Amino acid sequence: MASLITPKVTFSPVATAARLGVSRKRAQMWLDNEVLKDSTPYVPRLSGELEHSGVDGTVIGSGEIIYNKAYSKRQYYLDFVHSKQSHPLACREWFEVAKAVCKAKWLRGAKLIGGGG
Repeated sequence: MASLITPKVTFSPVATAARLGVSRKRAQMWLDNEVLKDSTPYVPRLSGELEHSGVDGTVIGSGEIIYNKAYSKRQYYLDFVHSKQSHPLACREWFEVAKAVCKAKWLRGAKLIGGGG
């Protein structure tokens, strides 16, 4: 005679959301770090202040990369002749260039860490 087994499954939306929230936060922190790291070769560099302002101005995990030097916006949007001595790939709109090169890697890593794939 077969015995009856009655499984009991409980689901806690609050606990699940909290667990997913931690994974998403880790994924966002990883992504912010990767964006800064992968953008660095494209950031114009004379003294290194602009490059370091991205690290100083960004709260890792916020999802917002901020270069906080007064001249950052001009360097990013205007077509200056950028010194290529320290960063041979230096250009304007350095995040867009880094994104074009690294977007697939960023998506894969964020999904993996965030639990989405």
